[in-house]
Amino acid sequence: MKKTFWLSLSLACTAALGVALPAPAQQAAAPVASFDASVTNQGYRLRSGDQIRIDVLGFADLSREQTILPDGTINIMYVGAVRAAGRTPEDLSEHLRSQFTGILKKPVIAVSVTETRPLQVNVVGEVMRPGPQVFLPQTGTMAAGGTQGGLTRRVGVERISNAIALAGGVTHRADVRQVTLIRQLPDSDQKETVNLWEALQTGDFRRDLTLTDGDTIQVPALPADDKITEDMAQQVATSSLAPRTINVQVAGEVKRPGAVEIDPRSGLLNAISAAGGATNEANLEDISLARMLPNGRIERVALNLNKVSDGSQKIQVRNGDVVFVGRGGSFAAADQSRAFLGPLGDILRIFTFPFRFF
Repeated sequence: MKKTFWLSLSLACTAALGVALPAPAQQAAAPVASFDASVTNQGYRLRSGDQIRIDVLGFADLSREQTILPDGTINIMYVGAVRAAGRTPEDLSEHLRSQFTGILKKPVIAVSVTETRPLQVNVVGEVMRPGPQVFLPQTGTMAAGGTQGGLTRRVGVERISNAIALAGGVTHRADVRQVTLIRQLPDSDQKETVNLWEALQTGDFRRDLTLTDGDTIQVPALPADDKITEDMAQQVATSSLAPRTINVQVAGEVKRPGAVEIDPRSGLLNAISAAGGATNEANLEDISLARMLPNGRIERVALNLNKVSDGSQKIQVRNGDVVFVGRGGSFAAADQSRAFLGPLGDILRIFTFPFRFF
């Protein structure tokens, strides 16, 4: 309190004598967002609408919560408008210390985030739900280098992989080696390509870049003749980039034919079980699977559930697959399918063509 009293008295006396206070040092422009991993991974960058708390040790009247204004600034007593958006809490703390040098003796200032505003980015390409994605506000305390309850809090730090997950995960056609982050800057757009496939294999996600408002993430499709397609689809299906569920059509001799939702790591038996299981008339050695390939062609596969179960036939069920369980005897499977699947029956006519066997 004594420090506060003498600071206020000094300022009042100076004003009474008509002596102007020294102007705050010229503020540097907010740093341009960089894609360099050493910069983007150091922490959350403040943005307009965030609520922050500024604590000045020993000066309770200077310590308060503020909401960052639409122009990206905050107002600080004795300093004026200070640019906050685009800085990390650590950057802003250091900047405020420099601004108070000459006003306070050895100022100790800490900035923490109490609530973040919604972050909106766009995710396009090979994801389940392309379009704008909004990260809901997060609350908590994120001090500059501080901890809470023994755990470091990183409130609001969203990355490319988080945005992809929010968009429902990638499709099986996604080329996660060439994910592009596009950031709109005042003069131009900045682009950076990230190899998430390499990150999944090595466990090194340092290049999983942090996001800022308005970023766009593009997930391209795999080339039709790319030899890595199958390996990538299988590994991605078990990662955090995969959708939570996939949709598969199951027809033929199952108890509840139609569309089912299953885990992307599921196998053929899981899809049949989700459709109520096979009927008594089913021939589990006569199962057909149809799949649309990236080049638009339809791949047809003949499967034997016994061989799939013992591993002699390998198949990974994917989103959009059509599974048909045949019936024992000479039953016209494709014609029967039209009776309960309507337009899907036309798709199942492909099963009358030669199959590819594993």
